[in-house]
Amino acid sequence: MTSTAKRGRHRGPAAAYPLWEMLREHPARVYSVAAAAVALLAQYVTVPHEAILALAAALLGAGEVTQRVENSKTAEALRQQA
Repeated sequence: MTSTAKRGRHRGPAAAYPLWEMLREHPARVYSVAAAAVALLAQYVTVPHEAILALAAALLGAGEVTQRVENSKTAEALRQQA
């Protein structure tokens, strides 16, 4: 009898690098992708201006969070060097 892999269980590189870990390690990259997506959406898709403004406001909030995460990572790295 042969065993079959269960669906949803990855055994390759994706299992070793979960999505949440990637988001915590690279928040600036995720933020830049989101900013580019909002810009493309505003340019090429017919969306009400209110929705674009709401997305831009949310993006500004996400930028603040990203900045704080990056600052804390930098401060932690500086403490480890000292």
